[in-house]
Amino acid sequence: MEWRFILKNEVNGMHRLFYPRSIAVVGASPKKGKGWSSGNAYIQGSIRQGFSGRIYPVHPTADSILGYAAYRNVREIPGEVDLVVFTVPATVALGVLDDCVAKGVKFAHFLTAGFTETGRPELADMEKHLAETARKGGIRVVGPNCMGLYCPDGGLSFNDWLPTRSGRISVFSQSGQLATNLIREGSPQGLGFGKVISYGNAIDLKAVEYLDYFSRDDETDVIGAYIEGLQDGRAFFETARGLHKPLVVWKGGRTEGGSRATRSHTAAIAGSQDIWRAMCRQVGIVPVYSMNEFVYTLSALQRLPLPAGLNVAVLGGAGGGSVTMTDAAEHAGLKVPELSPATISGLETFVPLEGSSPRNPLDILPALHSRKNLERIIDLLREDDRVDALMFLLPLPFYYVEMGRSSFSRWVDLTIQVRERLGKPILFVLEQDADPRGETIRKEVESWYLEADVATFPSFDLAARVLFKLKQYRDHLEARLLESTELPPLGRPSSASR
Repeated sequence: MEWRFILKNEVNGMHRLFYPRSIAVVGASPKKGKGWSSGNAYIQGSIRQGFSGRIYPVHPTADSILGYAAYRNVREIPGEVDLVVFTVPATVALGVLDDCVAKGVKFAHFLTAGFTETGRPELADMEKHLAETARKGGIRVVGPNCMGLYCPDGGLSFNDWLPTRSGRISVFSQSGQLATNLIREGSPQGLGFGKVISYGNAIDLKAVEYLDYFSRDDETDVIGAYIEGLQDGRAFFETARGLHKPLVVWKGGRTEGGSRATRSHTAAIAGSQDIWRAMCRQVGIVPVYSMNEFVYTLSALQRLPLPAGLNVAVLGGAGGGSVTMTDAAEHAGLKVPELSPATISGLETFVPLEGSSPRNPLDILPALHSRKNLERIIDLLREDDRVDALMFLLPLPFYYVEMGRSSFSRWVDLTIQVRERLGKPILFVLEQDADPRGETIRKEVESWYLEADVATFPSFDLAARVLFKLKQYRDHLEARLLESTELPPLGRPSSASR
């Protein structure tokens, strides 16, 4: 298809967007302690990330900004400029872009807002003029109306408080706020982000181009996205269909009110949600519907094997808790089956009959204290063909009090070790505790698991939803194995069927 030819030639050149050799920031301020400056935040963020290239603040009167020599305009900057960051009002943006064209700038990121998203025709026309000027001048544009780039290895950040640790997750987001929140909430869960870009109104570089770039980026294992609307829907889904990496997408504007809000946010048209869901199923996109689902799905894809089936053993509940956990699992699309007779018989050899149940869900808390018993349980579940995964709720405060700190620590370490012994996905649920002492214990245990690169979940419901998504993704991968290596375009018959 024609769009693939365009992408092949243009996206290969996107490397300099994430790894520029020089950055000019137009709109940086020489004022100190006079409020927040988005231009200065970009410079300070890149300093914190260890940017190794040249930084050029641009200001009409300043001699220096943040210790860097300032220039009156982009034309005056000596040497080549790979990336120009616009943090100036929309009314002066066109003039600055003319300077960029004259300078031969490769990329322009417009943090500048106030265009089509306002709903005002004259500002929409200004945005069109901006796009046309950039196109004729050979400049690729990020935005406008977006926070832009975060790439620790490239030394880029739109804020000076974002983590300096890189990772194997790359994200493109139509919203700067959502991109920021994903980094903020994902980082404490041990998620490392290699590249994150928010792209706003997308007058030039669009979602499909970021997707295509990340799909071929050797530093990216998992791709995430927040999307409000697609201007290039068919190309996007064709690219998603050919991915060999997981793609997790949070789609904004799923309701009538949300769809209306997208038009005032990034001028996006959200589109039909029924079509979106159908296309996700067809091409293997992993959909999520909240920030929590986004964070913990990314975590699971990096840390868990994909389940072979939907049958789960539920462990760690007691009484009514076991019942409600079973309801939650099956409501999410999982199954909590009867265990095999061999498993039940094996459990009955060491699980007391009084106050316990060696069936599924497994109401056997007293038996879990012993290392030997826990290993027996894991071995029995490993050999049970009716079990595809284990959902393990850890009643941490109860065990801490029963065992004491030293024994409790050894027991937690054992639970980390048995994940390999099981050979099937284990989802550890560490529920948040309203009691401050219990929450302190939970956070400490969570940190132990994260250090061991073990996936944990703050609620049973969330864990169940994520596991179901992993099974759907595995189903997609297995279906692809049955297809030819040359996948037919969406909605068209294959050559064999014509």
